[in-house]
Amino acid sequence: MLDGADLAHALITESSIDDAVRAYENLMLPRSARAAEDSAEVLDNVIPPTDS
Repeated sequence: MLDGADLAHALITESSIDDAVRAYENLMLPRSARAAEDSAEVLDNVIPPTDS
């Protein structure tokens, strides 16, 4: 829902759709990277890596 709200905000505040998408991506990409890192950490705790 936050992504949708951020995109909607960008669409009404930026001068073009391209600018809005860029503004949205500047918020979304770092947030997504943090979420992916957090997910990987949780998976490592639940299923520890094995030495092959």
